[in-house]
Amino acid sequence: MLFYDMKIPFVREWGSWAVFISSWMAALIAGLRVRPWETGREFGFLTVCTILGLTFLINSKNPLTSALKTKGQNKESVLWFLFFFSVGITLLVPILREGIQDFWLFSLLVFSYSMLLLAGKEHHIIAELNGFAMLTLSAPIVYYAVTGEVAMNLYVAVTLFFSAGVIKVKVRLKKTLFYRWIMAFYCVVAAVVYSLLNISLLILLPLIENVISVLVMRDEKLKTTGNTEMVKGIIFVILLGVLWQR
Repeated sequence: MLFYDMKIPFVREWGSWAVFISSWMAALIAGLRVRPWETGREFGFLTVCTILGLTFLINSKNPLTSALKTKGQNKESVLWFLFFFSVGITLLVPILREGIQDFWLFSLLVFSYSMLLLAGKEHHIIAELNGFAMLTLSAPIVYYAVTGEVAMNLYVAVTLFFSAGVIKVKVRLKKTLFYRWIMAFYCVVAAVVYSLLNISLLILLPLIENVISVLVMRDEKLKTTGNTEMVKGIIFVILLGVLWQR
């Protein structure tokens, strides 16, 4: 009866899951194109553990938020956070043992996001961009699990694309000329960065919809915006998988 009544605090922010899954899928496809098996790399078990570990860590977000808001008074949230976090870290031990020196700097993202949560800024645009930057970390980490190589350009490519979704939602909510200009400017900056990193601009084709949407500004529900972003994410994964080059 205890387990029947237990409510597991799963993260129900489906957009976050879509970004996370799309990021590691893009990395997985790009990594497999390198043909790591030809070098004798045993990447199967390591990759599965890495994806599962990251999934548990992401799911620790809700109980962490609740624990911070109640200053640790909500014991159930604290216990759920410790459970998700400990299982996630345990599953990540193999990848951390092999490559922690390459990714420790990204712990600053976790620290800054925790500080924003503690300050009650969970839905501030800076916190949301910070959160997306953590979700897209699954790309370079999974790519490393598959290939044993660090691909920071892959991280930049994935993060720039999906962060555009944060700004688009803000445009829909605010409907101001300021945010519309920011969206257009962001797309231009993303294209410039891709060019500087010698990443195919064709991978950014889905962002054309972002520019069109701020020019036309038709009325639509946020659910429709979310579905559109999901479709664009799928197209992005396919394009990156086909066009990515080391």
